[in-house]
Amino acid sequence: MAERLQKVLAAAGVASRRDAESWIRAGRVTVNGEPAVLGQRVEEGDRIAVDGRRLRLEKAAPENLVLIYHRPPGEALKAATAAPEEAGERTSYDRLPAVRGRRWLPLAPLAPADGGLEVFTTDGGLRAAASRASAELAQVYAVRVGGEPTEERMAELPARAAAAPVPFEIVKVTAAGGEGRNRWFEFEVRRAHGRELRALLAEAGLEVSRVLRVRFGPVLLDRTVSRGRHRELAGQERDALYAAVGLATPSERARRLKAGTRSAGPRPPRRPGPRGRGRSR
Repeated sequence: MAERLQKVLAAAGVASRRDAESWIRAGRVTVNGEPAVLGQRVEEGDRIAVDGRRLRLEKAAPENLVLIYHRPPGEALKAATAAPEEAGERTSYDRLPAVRGRRWLPLAPLAPADGGLEVFTTDGGLRAAASRASAELAQVYAVRVGGEPTEERMAELPARAAAAPVPFEIVKVTAAGGEGRNRWFEFEVRRAHGRELRALLAEAGLEVSRVLRVRFGPVLLDRTVSRGRHRELAGQERDALYAAVGLATPSERARRLKAGTRSAGPRPPRRPGPRGRGRSR
């Protein structure tokens, strides 16, 4: 069945739909050797190329993938124009598994100074939906604070967040232990990333030495995933993420596809009726 070109590129994880549209407008995409046009429909077997390089979409993984990655604090997400002394350092992308015909797309990537849970997918539709739903998705950050903040100071933080230049919500603050002069707290927030939380705590006079994301929506960073390691999400874990951003889950789509295949299958041959009971001539 023919699909719009930008949808095919996004679904394959080659680019977001918005990026794909800009590539098409800029003349960077061709279909069967001809410049592509916005809204063009393509079918399986069409030769799609970006900047002259053919995309082997037919060899992509059979289903979209989602994985969690434990990003070490300070690790770059991807390579940039680095200073000579920084050349050769591994990035988050360097540690991810290769996916043929697709690329990994981050959902709400962390600031370089922060670490913890990163979520990657090859599904451009999931990335777009997560971006739209990001304001309502709760995130949890584990924050290491120097000293022993008073209960009164910690109780002031939700009001400070609501009154910030770019307001956000602190849903809950939970003490999470600590030793010596360091204390850990878990902050459940909405409409904020680690950088906004870090800035708010510094403005409140708290000494922050570490910010780690431990939950993104329904996705948790479990202790089995050490720094620099990753784990693929499947089954209920993956379904929960799709449902949280308002998409049909992979399990639901698989059931629909299976049901559609059964209904579209060949009908069994009709058994002939008893002799002598056919239509009279």
